[in-house]
Amino acid sequence: MRLTKIERQKNNPSRKNLYLNGAFALGVSTDTLIAFGLRTGDEIDEQQLKALQAAENLRTAKHTALRFLARRPRTEKEIRDKLREQEFSDAEIVATLQALRDARLVDDEAFARAFIQNHLRLHGKGPLALKQQLLLLGVRKETVEAALKEGFDEQTQQAVALEAARKYMRRSARLRGDPRGLRHKLAAFLTRRGFSWDVVFHVLTTALGTTDDGDAV
Repeated sequence: MRLTKIERQKNNPSRKNLYLNGAFALGVSTDTLIAFGLRTGDEIDEQQLKALQAAENLRTAKHTALRFLARRPRTEKEIRDKLREQEFSDAEIVATLQALRDARLVDDEAFARAFIQNHLRLHGKGPLALKQQLLLLGVRKETVEAALKEGFDEQTQQAVALEAARKYMRRSARLRGDPRGLRHKLAAFLTRRGFSWDVVFHVLTTALGTTDDGDAV
């Protein structure tokens, strides 16, 4: 087959339409065209045509992943799911993820650490809630546990939980006349936020004090 025409696409000047033996064959990026060193008049066999298409598909997969990453950091699972949604092949997805790892643009360990720090600062969630969210995002269990151990010791948990409790109490002025009701609702709130009972009990004691029999009020 002879490459009889290379035509710039009207709506995207960075892409070219290739014509073989006078008929449209496929569209490729200028980068792919340059990488293959193709010019009008070149002979192209079926194997070269498949290689050209494969290179273009992989380039498109990488650009799709990069656009997805531009919005915010992503886990490998999120990128994999996005590329599958766009109907890229398994081989193209594997190659794209490897290229992103090599460029350090995707790193589930770094993602988990940053996720934990951001949620500590902005959302006041406990380790159980953060672990569940990270697992749902596709981060491996051992990676999540290591990141939590590194960035979420008991002292940090207590400080975050106490701040969350104080904010809750400020919003719940109507419960100040019902110490026992406040205790129960605050405990339930902190548990829903993903804090362990040991941390919840510490916060209840610190924020509300204790009764004469030793129970937090």
